[in-house]
Amino acid sequence: MSLKGSLTLKRDCFCLETGGFELPLKGVTAIFGRSGSGKTTLLRCLAGLENDVIGQLSFNGQVWLKEKEQFPVHKRKLGYVFQEANLFQHLTVEQNLWYGFKRYKWLIKGKVTIHFKQVVAWLSLEPLLQRSPNTLSGGERQRVAIGRALLSQPKILLMDEPMASLDLYAKREIMPYLERLRDELAIPMLYVTHSPDEVARLADSVLFMEQGRITHFEAIEEALNHVGTPLYQGENPRAVLNAEIEYHDREDGLTCLKVGQESLWVPEISKQKGERVRVVVSAQHVSLLADKPEKCSVLNHLHVTIKSIEAVSDYGILVHLRVANEEWPLLAKITKRSHRILNLKEGQQWIAAIKSVSILN
Repeated sequence: MSLKGSLTLKRDCFCLETGGFELPLKGVTAIFGRSGSGKTTLLRCLAGLENDVIGQLSFNGQVWLKEKEQFPVHKRKLGYVFQEANLFQHLTVEQNLWYGFKRYKWLIKGKVTIHFKQVVAWLSLEPLLQRSPNTLSGGERQRVAIGRALLSQPKILLMDEPMASLDLYAKREIMPYLERLRDELAIPMLYVTHSPDEVARLADSVLFMEQGRITHFEAIEEALNHVGTPLYQGENPRAVLNAEIEYHDREDGLTCLKVGQESLWVPEISKQKGERVRVVVSAQHVSLLADKPEKCSVLNHLHVTIKSIEAVSDYGILVHLRVANEEWPLLAKITKRSHRILNLKEGQQWIAAIKSVSILN
């Protein structure tokens, strides 16, 4: 099951020429690149909103584009969320949501898999149902727009920088809802953004674009955890890991997170036991020790194996680590002098002392 094809669109001085691609139909795929790289144009072509696109495109075996012949947009069973909410001002929030149900005649005979009460609960829309769109904040309007798209019963959800027009407060407000949809929706999402933080918090995989071309496609772990990634150019490498809240230590003001079979301590966070979060460990906050110290102010000490070693500057070394038998990665940035003195080699086992762990929020 995949979305695959090869698309070309020429417009004035810009040319979208993707080359062949195939995207898995699961989780959230972020489409990432600088402004002007063609992200939104690609999304519009995938949705069938660009009449001049040519090439091949199929969704789960259904042909959406063959040369210049397009499968009708309204038959593609997709939901599309624009940068602006574009709600009907003469309708209440509830009426805007129900419009999603009425968009497709096939719903009369089709099976409803995403229900009204479900969407209202996911996006906390109950207090807004009788309000007019012009009384809503930017974040509230976008939540309604997402709900309306979901109620059209899409097989895939396309989101074009849904937080681009929001201020910082509104972005912080809406992000937990997007994370919840990622965790609870059974349909795939394509999410256009130029924000590395949004990619790190939401994406399961990343499609990179530059000057109208798809440059590469990677799982989120690969995209975030290697030197030179377009997500963090000029910044310190970091590892982004999925974790589950195990318990809270109220007395010490700490939260214990479970990552695979390992535990990490972080300052107490306001989430419940069993909820999932993504944690960030900067490579410069990881040190390598021969043995676990008996007394140390650093709380987190993990057994690791060196996977690979690479030079990243005239004096710096990046050590790629694996924690115990887990697949999740960890990075340590050390000096060449430390590398030489410790005689580090691939396959060696060490203790990683993690001085700082942060939560993506």
